[in-house]
Amino acid sequence: MSSRKIVIIADLSLLGIALAWGYIFVLTKDLLNEISPLFLNAGRFLFSAMILWIFKQKNVRKAGWDVWKKGVLCGLPLWLAFTLQTFGIENTTPGKAGVLTGTVIIIVPFLYFVFSKVAIQKGVIIGCLLTFGGLAILSWDGGSMKGNIGDLLVLLCAVFFAIHILAVDRVYEQSDSIDSFVFIMIQLLVAGVMSVPFAFLLEPLPSSLSSYGWFAFGFDTLIGTLLAYIVQIKAQQYSPPTHVSLLLSLESFFAFLFSWLLWGEVLTRNVLIGVSLILLGVFMTELLNILRPIRKSNMESEAP
Repeated sequence: MSSRKIVIIADLSLLGIALAWGYIFVLTKDLLNEISPLFLNAGRFLFSAMILWIFKQKNVRKAGWDVWKKGVLCGLPLWLAFTLQTFGIENTTPGKAGVLTGTVIIIVPFLYFVFSKVAIQKGVIIGCLLTFGGLAILSWDGGSMKGNIGDLLVLLCAVFFAIHILAVDRVYEQSDSIDSFVFIMIQLLVAGVMSVPFAFLLEPLPSSLSSYGWFAFGFDTLIGTLLAYIVQIKAQQYSPPTHVSLLLSLESFFAFLFSWLLWGEVLTRNVLIGVSLILLGVFMTELLNILRPIRKSNMESEAP
């Protein structure tokens, strides 16, 4: 098979991930009517980690303390990001949650500047200004305080996703030979284990899920978490980093589209203008390819 066809297949796979992640925002919003956020996260991450362990247990046994330490350190911001995101989705609309999560693309270069003194390009600043304007308009949408709290939680989750990206990038800079699947498994395990005690302390025990609830949970776990990471790692071996970041940033667009089509997102004027400005800011940052080239491996952290 020609290299061009391989790249096309890889790009289509990444597009499929973005599509699935966008759909998951709607599924998660509905699923939270049947199960609380921390129990949901504990379940999906522990199941995903367990399945990865089954297939990679030999490699897991060979992993030394250094790999586990790095996995735990990267798993903590991942856990915080998903916890904030899930609570945020519970208190806002799926479309807004997806769009606000997408701002991680713009937050990353600013954190690179703070920690690594990497210069911020003009296009990133323009994208940031557009995004800030969109956020301001969304905050004036006239919704309830509950919705505003949800928006804030999702925006904070984007910050922790960005921190996770930097942490993973640092790990791969220090060790190119690390087994990506084992590294991911440890992070998912940390995110699941950290959710368990807080779930039992703060939330009621979940009851049995409906058939739709099981579908949503299964899709989120098997497709949106496990398969997405596997396909992403493989696709990134062939697809250029610029393709990876741009295609995965479409998650924000798909989240808003599915929220409107399937969940009934109300399209007020302020919502449309605010979301459009945020998406424009995100896509401009990617289309201009003005970020410092980020290692392909660190893109694995941008799950919903």
